[in-house]
Amino acid sequence: MNRTNLIAALLGVAGTTAAIAAQAQTTHVLPATPPAATAAPSASAINALAPEAAAASIESCVAKTDALLAALDKGDYVGAEMDFTPTMRAGLPPDQLQRNWESLSTRFGTPGPRGAPHNSLSGGYVVITVPMPFPGTMLAAQVACAADGHIGGFHVMMLQAPAPAASSGAAPASASS
Repeated sequence: MNRTNLIAALLGVAGTTAAIAAQAQTTHVLPATPPAATAAPSASAINALAPEAAAASIESCVAKTDALLAALDKGDYVGAEMDFTPTMRAGLPPDQLQRNWESLSTRFGTPGPRGAPHNSLSGGYVVITVPMPFPGTMLAAQVACAADGHIGGFHVMMLQAPAPAASSGAAPASASS
C-alpha cells in the first residue's frame, strides 16, 4: 500500500485517494521555464549550503591552528605568524610572541600532549580551542579565524579545573544478610 492510500485508509475517507494524488501532483509541478542562470539563489538554497560553508571554514581554521602551534613548538615565530591578519602581526610581533610562548614552560613546566580541538562560531569568527595540559594546570590555546580565513585572534588562557563531585555526607547503606 502506498503512502497516499495508507493515509486515506487511516483517515477513513473513502474515494479521496485520487483527489489526494491529483493534489500532490499539482503542488509539486516544476515551472515550465527554468529560472535564469543569473538569478540570485533563494534564502533556502543559501541556508542549505551554510552548514557546508561553516564546516569548510572550521576545517581551515583547525588546520591553521595546528600549523600555528607546530611552528611555535619548533621555535619558528616568524612562520607562526604566516596566517595572521595585518592587525595581528602589528599587535603581536615575533619577538613578543616568542617571549610569551616560552614563558609558558617557565611558569607551568613541560606541557603534555594536547587535547582534541573544539570549535565554535562567534561574531563572524570561527574559534578553535585546543586544550594544553601542564603539570598541575590546564591551559588552552584559542585561535579565532576571520571570514577571510586569516587568524584574527590568538591567546592562551587558563581553564578552570573541574569541581570535585560533592559528597552527600551520608554513610553508605550497609548490606544486611
